[in-house]
Amino acid sequence: MHLPMHTHPHDAHVTPSRSRHERDEPTLPRWLTRVGLLNDYVRVPFANGSSFASQFLFREFRARGAEVEVVGPNDPDAQVAELPERHVALRSLPLRTHPGVHLAFPSPGGLRALRARRFDLVLGQTCNALMDAGVYLRAHDGVPLVMVNTVHLPSVYNAVLPDAWLDQPGVQRAFEQGLVPLAERNTADAYNRGDGLVVLSPGMRDYWRALGVEVPIHVIPRAIEPKIFGRSPARDPFGPGAVRGGRLLVVCRHVREKGVSRLLSIMARHVFPQNPRATLTLVGDGPDSARFREDARRLGIESRCFFHGEQSLESMPDYYGHADLFVYTSLSETYGQVVSEALFAGVPVVAFRDGMGVSGQVTDGRDGTLVDPGASDADPAFGAAVRAYLSDGARRAAASDAARALARGRCDPRVCVSRYVEAFEEARAHRDRTFRPNAFLPGDVGPLVRWAGMHALVAGLGLLRSPTHHPTVVAPPTWNLGRAS
Repeated sequence: MHLPMHTHPHDAHVTPSRSRHERDEPTLPRWLTRVGLLNDYVRVPFANGSSFASQFLFREFRARGAEVEVVGPNDPDAQVAELPERHVALRSLPLRTHPGVHLAFPSPGGLRALRARRFDLVLGQTCNALMDAGVYLRAHDGVPLVMVNTVHLPSVYNAVLPDAWLDQPGVQRAFEQGLVPLAERNTADAYNRGDGLVVLSPGMRDYWRALGVEVPIHVIPRAIEPKIFGRSPARDPFGPGAVRGGRLLVVCRHVREKGVSRLLSIMARHVFPQNPRATLTLVGDGPDSARFREDARRLGIESRCFFHGEQSLESMPDYYGHADLFVYTSLSETYGQVVSEALFAGVPVVAFRDGMGVSGQVTDGRDGTLVDPGASDADPAFGAAVRAYLSDGARRAAASDAARALARGRCDPRVCVSRYVEAFEEARAHRDRTFRPNAFLPGDVGPLVRWAGMHALVAGLGLLRSPTHHPTVVAPPTWNLGRAS
């Protein structure tokens, strides 16, 4: 087992050393034949970086001989072609705020079905209390459990609040001093009941260490799917109003925590008045899409903002390939898959320095610019960085070359799989050191109560705010990288 090189004794290597042959041909350990993959969706209803990562791992593990079974909430709208070959669909309730999202709940039948699978390992690729399904299997049967952190909890709670509540000091205090710390403590406890944690950036490793996570932590950036993003761009998807040399692109789910309203304000005040060629194309959809369109109208920039809605994953290389600059103001990213995709395609990025996923990808001054989001001049500085790239083609070209080189080394699928294999081996060793056979105790039922309670609370909060918009449905790739009919 490799010894860590970080300050904490259980931190794993960020860039483990291995031979060229090992990088080219990662294989799964012989003991690993049945993998349970906990995921927020069994059918992926819309573009979602976490679930696309799950689909990638599903395909890669199966290609190496493992039997992979997806565990998630039952989706009554799912078609057979959209579901993985092997899956366990648990009882669920819809999250009203986000159409297409369901929350899984424990039940005697569901738990029996999970135990009957006799998994060799569970990978918890989930951002909610479904992770306690893995905690249950680990406590009951000693199944090694590796979690993947996919959400920065303090950044996303306001997605369920009605507009009228956002600026209420009492409501803010209730979340920031009560519910969010409670969720952080419960999540850290779940991680510590497992055998390892995968995070997507060094900043998230430090965040969870500060919250008391003691199990081994592995920093593993997400891979880019070469079957999709390895091709050259084809058709130009930008309209005639988006002039080359001024094409700004943002790709994200249209929800509050992505910071789109702030981005539109920066465009209106610090980019468009100074650069008449600049335009902003927004790819994505979500419950706040109508609000963002109204923001653009209110700011007087609707003629320079093009809302293209949700697009298929296969079409994204065309958007990136014909864009001049990617702009991103989200402060909620544990990773930010779209930032990775843009860099992989050679598009420089201007973003806020979030100390998390985006900061872990953009190398300030080489493939983009990071701006301090809390500075008094943050928005003008963001606008100035955008204008500087648009006015200097040579600078954009140099940043584009650096973006491709850095991202393609960081996002190599073979390296990603190899690092997961290392995490699995260390998790099994951790299980062997710490698990007590035949010692399932009444206290181990606690995670099931927590699981049901947290999802009941979230489902209830989802009733506070009606979805303002039903997203355009663009079927994402299925688990086998095909297309649902």
